[in-house]
Amino acid sequence: MTTTRPLALFDLDGTLTRRDTLSDLLLHQFGLGRCVAAGVRLSPWLLGVPTGVIHRDTAKVHVLRHFFGGLTEAEFTAMGRQYALNNLHELLRPLAREQLDWHRTSGHRVIVISASVSEWIRPWTESMGIELIATELERRDGRITGNLAGTNCRGPEKVRRLKEVLDPDAYHPIHAYGDSRGDTEMLALADHPVYRGLR
Repeated sequence: MTTTRPLALFDLDGTLTRRDTLSDLLLHQFGLGRCVAAGVRLSPWLLGVPTGVIHRDTAKVHVLRHFFGGLTEAEFTAMGRQYALNNLHELLRPLAREQLDWHRTSGHRVIVISASVSEWIRPWTESMGIELIATELERRDGRITGNLAGTNCRGPEKVRRLKEVLDPDAYHPIHAYGDSRGDTEMLALADHPVYRGLR
């Protein structure tokens, strides 16, 4: 049954924010020198993505393993929470924040759907009173492995995960905001899709 309650779906990185939150978190947490050194070490995987030799999810896992593999769950959660509450808001595009606030204050159901990892987003979304669907990391014996728990929340996976939470047909209208090919399927769900329109 369709309701008259609108639904607003937002991509995070590049849509709500000016740049990638993973890169920003790494700079804040580990510093420029360590990030540059890691970039050199991981270059065989990172440089293979633009040419299509390496799948972007494979490169992402190598980065996540390098920086977070072996951390306890408590350490990783604390790191993510600190970033989410102290730094993430600084990356928000003014127009994007304005649109997000309009949906919130209008009583719409608002969900951020992101390929980034939930630990460095959820404390912020919770503080805003909005929902989150995001990539999760694998845990083993109380520690972070750096591997993905399930599929990277990008492309068709965004829609699949959304449909686990709600029936899109039950909402009208649906607004969706994205900035990359990873948002194509999410934007296709919307009555009002906005591609790179919050810059």
